[in-house]
Amino acid sequence: MPALSLPLPRSASGPRPTRPALLGLWWRRARDRRTLADLTPAQMRDTGLDPDAVRQESRKPFWRA
Repeated sequence: MPALSLPLPRSASGPRPTRPALLGLWWRRARDRRTLADLTPAQMRDTGLDPDAVRQESRKPFWRA
């Protein structure tokens, strides 16, 4: 199972990510959310993840942090 990536930190005064960086971030989010959606209840229990939080995160569109 691939490791889950975290969203890039972004400050209000910081520069916006370049298009390639943004596309990469979106791709990772989509991949990670598909991975979350594929977890079984036993896998969620083993890793200590809350099924409701997993369901909410996996249903978010890739462009939302």
